[in-house]
Amino acid sequence: KSLDAREAACHEAAFQLVSNAESIVYFACRGAGEPGRPSFHAEMADPYAEPNEDFIRAVDVCLRHVTVALVNGIDTAASNAQHDLAGMGGSNELRPNWYEYKDDDGRAYYWDDESGAIAWTPPSQQLDTCLMYLRDRVGVPRDMGQAAAMELRSHLNWAIDLLGLPET
Repeated sequence: KSLDAREAACHEAAFQLVSNAESIVYFACRGAGEPGRPSFHAEMADPYAEPNEDFIRAVDVCLRHVTVALVNGIDTAASNAQHDLAGMGGSNELRPNWYEYKDDDGRAYYWDDESGAIAWTPPSQQLDTCLMYLRDRVGVPRDMGQAAAMELRSHLNWAIDLLGLPET
């Protein structure tokens, strides 16, 4: 029996997470780490960023739940994931030198007064920031196909939402 296209995309994303898990976890931890020096003008390019190794275990747990959700479905994974992840998002305190501003349409963006860097997600040095960092940097076709990347981003958003729920 063949898989439908969405299932195949979910399985591709899960396969990529599992096949390169250690490197992906380490990469995602850059979201809570220190920005690289020198900085680059391309917002998503940060090859010298330093990961915050304090988050390795927590990011690993999150990505394991994302993988289970990709393979078995969010409904199947939700109970265990909510138990493990709820309340782990941390505070929204911004990193030093970062400030929130609003654009003309009222959307929040974040500006680093020191480097001039701009981000659309809060640079808070928390677990949710690690998942956002990964979500925003999944490359197509470098990392996986377009449909798989869309599923991975969707499932990362699901995990990010769980992090913000109150602990049970």
